[in-house]
Amino acid sequence: MKSRVLNEVLRKRRLDVDFTQQDLSSMSGVNISIIKALETGRSDTTYENISKLCEALKIPISEVYLEDFRETKVITVANNKGGSGKTSVVASLGYCLSEINENRVLLIDGDMQMNLSYSYNVERNDRLNLYEAIIQESPLTEYIVNTEFQNIDIIISDFNMATIEMILFTKTLRETIFKRILQPVIDMGTYDYIIIDTNPTLGILNFNILNASDYIIVPVEMSAFGILGLEILTKFIRQAQDINQNLAIAGVLRTKVDKRELITTEAENVLIDVFGNKIFDTYIPIDTNVKKSQWEQIPLNVFSENSRANKQYQNLAKEVSRIVK
Repeated sequence: MKSRVLNEVLRKRRLDVDFTQQDLSSMSGVNISIIKALETGRSDTTYENISKLCEALKIPISEVYLEDFRETKVITVANNKGGSGKTSVVASLGYCLSEINENRVLLIDGDMQMNLSYSYNVERNDRLNLYEAIIQESPLTEYIVNTEFQNIDIIISDFNMATIEMILFTKTLRETIFKRILQPVIDMGTYDYIIIDTNPTLGILNFNILNASDYIIVPVEMSAFGILGLEILTKFIRQAQDINQNLAIAGVLRTKVDKRELITTEAENVLIDVFGNKIFDTYIPIDTNVKKSQWEQIPLNVFSENSRANKQYQNLAKEVSRIVK
């Protein structure tokens, strides 16, 4: 892992104590050119120099220096079709990614049904939930809840999210609210991955979420109804990319696959027509262990480590990590 100096924190503290850059250089013994480069983010410096600057500014070094800084990738799992397996993908992919190189993962439940929250056995909380964070426009750092599983945290949803579209519509700069409240989490450098579960709509909330994301994964159920309306979804993604030019499709994930059925092959041909080469090599087969694990409120990966679906999710995690690195 690499370290990072929080240059904005350093600069703000210097201004708060009414030091010029020359004052800070004289007080700390650190060359002024190093201070200028740090504050503008052009370069880093040694731990010794950071320690001297913090001593001169009378602040703990932990406030400006992150020794274990992780480059956070934000991945949204979205489809406007119900039953595509979004929640299962977020829950299982998040767990499998956490097992690779001890990655730290934050899951965000953006669906009013709270299925992701219950999948990790996290109970409803009237105060610590995504709904409260959005209406208060508060940093999501204040709403993170630990799960019982190593390296996995979560921000839970709430049933009140059913009204969030109406609330967002009344707010100014409504398309950027989620990005603004998520940014402090990214700036912490605590997580390798933030993975977001979404509701099955193409509304303001999901536009907000895509505006804050680096990648989108599109799960598609391999059925006649599952592949209907994909053109609308791709249009929505392109509209989000007009605002967030960093947003890329990581891949389309085939879910609930039964290779014995002819419809699977026909559906795959439709996916190729719509998404081209953006289809993951990995697919998720039909597996009753998925529903059983949800009933027990345990991640599939823990409930049935040797299940067909879990082995495929492990392959998916490797594929995703290669694509988004």
